[in-house]
Amino acid sequence: MTTTETAPVRRAPARRAVTVTRGRGRWLWPLAVALVTAAYACIPYFAHPYFFQRGDTAAQFAPTWFNLGEMVRSGQWPPWLDPDAWAGGNYAAEALYGIYNPLNILVWLWMSAASDLMFATFVVKLVVLVALALGAYLLAREYGAAEWAAAVVATALPFSGFTLYWDAGSWPSGLMAFAYATWLWWVLRRCLRGVTNPFWGFLVGVLTVTQGNPYGTLVVVVVGFGLVVEGLLSRNRGGVIRLVLTGLCIAAFLPLVFLPLVETADLAVRSQQGALIENSGKLRPGIGDLFGLSSPTFVPDIRAITGPMRVPATYLFWLVLPLLPWLRYAMLRERARELSGLGVITVVYLALTVGPSKLWLFRWPLRLVEYTWLGLAVLFAVLLSQGLQRTHVRARALGSLAIVLGAGYLAWAQRPAAAHQVAAGVVLVIVLVGAVLAWAHWREKATAVFAAMCILGTGAVLGLQIHTFGENASSRYWHLPRDVAAMQERFGDRDGRVMQFADLKPLQKKHPRELVRAWDTFLPGSMYQVAGVDAVNAYTGMGMRVFNRHFCMEYDGLTQPCGYANLWRKSAVAGVPVADLMKIDTVVVQPEMAVGVEIPDGWTIAEQNDAVLVLTRDEPLPWSDSRLSWAADGIEVESAETVEPLHEQVDISDTGEGGQLIFAALGWPGWQAELDGKPVKVSRTKIGMLMVDVPAGSSGTLDVTYRPPGLNVGLAAAGLGTIGALALGLVDWRRRRRPRPDEGAIPHVVEDRPSE
Repeated sequence: MTTTETAPVRRAPARRAVTVTRGRGRWLWPLAVALVTAAYACIPYFAHPYFFQRGDTAAQFAPTWFNLGEMVRSGQWPPWLDPDAWAGGNYAAEALYGIYNPLNILVWLWMSAASDLMFATFVVKLVVLVALALGAYLLAREYGAAEWAAAVVATALPFSGFTLYWDAGSWPSGLMAFAYATWLWWVLRRCLRGVTNPFWGFLVGVLTVTQGNPYGTLVVVVVGFGLVVEGLLSRNRGGVIRLVLTGLCIAAFLPLVFLPLVETADLAVRSQQGALIENSGKLRPGIGDLFGLSSPTFVPDIRAITGPMRVPATYLFWLVLPLLPWLRYAMLRERARELSGLGVITVVYLALTVGPSKLWLFRWPLRLVEYTWLGLAVLFAVLLSQGLQRTHVRARALGSLAIVLGAGYLAWAQRPAAAHQVAAGVVLVIVLVGAVLAWAHWREKATAVFAAMCILGTGAVLGLQIHTFGENASSRYWHLPRDVAAMQERFGDRDGRVMQFADLKPLQKKHPRELVRAWDTFLPGSMYQVAGVDAVNAYTGMGMRVFNRHFCMEYDGLTQPCGYANLWRKSAVAGVPVADLMKIDTVVVQPEMAVGVEIPDGWTIAEQNDAVLVLTRDEPLPWSDSRLSWAADGIEVESAETVEPLHEQVDISDTGEGGQLIFAALGWPGWQAELDGKPVKVSRTKIGMLMVDVPAGSSGTLDVTYRPPGLNVGLAAAGLGTIGALALGLVDWRRRRRPRPDEGAIPHVVEDRPSE
């Protein structure tokens, strides 16, 4: 339909097609959704400032976003690789940071300009939560939900259990992928119906894929499949063809985003972490856990990151289950074909949610529960738009009461010691459900007030949950420094390239207050990047296996004692300590790790106390302007320089009998070298450092550069996908200019029930 047309009434005479509201009224409900979502997001932040700074957000995303912003400001885009971040710097292979997504640049620049790292992170997540709510609103409207009903579920979805406590609290990449999912689903269905140019679907799809989160790519597949089923059942062949071609254009960007990951995976730590498909039970809900979707205090019996689950991770919305006896289900039969895609997508995600703990790249199926809840929320909004049943009031009320009490019993059975918390949740839900049912029975057509009561109820439940559970104790505790300037001043004396050896996991598990005091001396994850320190330690999900094993280093940059001893071992190739090959200038170590390890010549104790031992190098190493750290005997190096961050240039007067040059960087796939324009071999040392073999009897300029593996293939595929999308868009534009009715348009049907 166009903005001035309404579809003819084809079903029950008491219904009409939805018209598009013009003028200011069109924006009132979306504006309310955005404002309410932003306001509610502030509740956990003001109650617990570190609420959105748990787990990977604290140690990985916030500092890495800061570093990516610094790289972009210096002219590096896309930021494929930061060699100075060592195991944590292969951003192209990590994929998770979305280096090709242009919207992410805004996040990085904002973070790198921030003085308060925690507040800056909160603002990013608040914006994403608002985008998620607006996407959910549009999606519900797309399936025919009334404005007020769409607003009810849109303001509830961002504060569902997993989305709030895990994605927003710890895993922002997952939160962004989920937000994109709502917009992608909305625009692709409009493409199927022929009311939106497929080029817009392509753009949203590319943003989803280039976010780099594999769950975003899964959305393209699952949503595309569900909508194709819907199109086939609705006999909308033209729409199916448009949708499939749009999906192929989107898929053309997959090589650009994920080929570096595929080419690097064999070197990564996770390449040896179990089978492709397995079930460890970690972050895997059972089907019974999903029945807590309307119980604010139901904590599922799931193994989480730090032990048992401690937050209502499977919660969706307090109103869904209690309102089941009151909904009008006849509409589902009447609109079965046009709702088939919604059903297929929801069922597929439900199956994946209760599936095994690991399916290839997809670990921990609890991450998919929010996608199941998205489909269920949209369906609930569509049903709610029909109004509530008004017959058999007593029986329906008893049914609602039984549902609330039954959910409360399950919550109590899981945590008998928390009976008072469960009771508070049950009482609150009974009061809220009773209030909205009483109002709906008294003023049937007062839908705006009904929606306001539901939305206020969401805020009340959120307040109860934040008071009851606080931060997500199932995710890792960090409580890292937030003042950027103070951090840079505190660690400003860590000169040159720094390597830290510290194991803070015992404090993290048992003594969190002592852990916070440790941040005066040590930093975990990628936090040294915020402190302005050139540190080897960084957070990574794609750490190079041999490097991490040599230094007994965890994914979060923390180490075991064996790592410090191995720093001083001599390289089998070069015959010099590894510390020299890495061009380390400062070593920071917990004193207990240094027991029994002799400090080598050429190093001085700069600081020593019960908390820390700091060693500094006495004399600078050769080639201070380059990452070149060692050349084999007989190779005469005139000069060496880091021309650009990913370009090393070495002038060699004579290669003698030939041999190796070692650079202070990891030899990720993608490094290539040329001697006076002729390719030479690039390899790695036993611990993964970049090594170049030069032939005997040669001289000239050696250029060592990096480009992500598969870059040319990725760019070519992305180019073809873009050309295809432009062609699709042009064809659709020309189709629209011809005076003929829309093909495959499906009317939206809701109750003829005006808002108050």
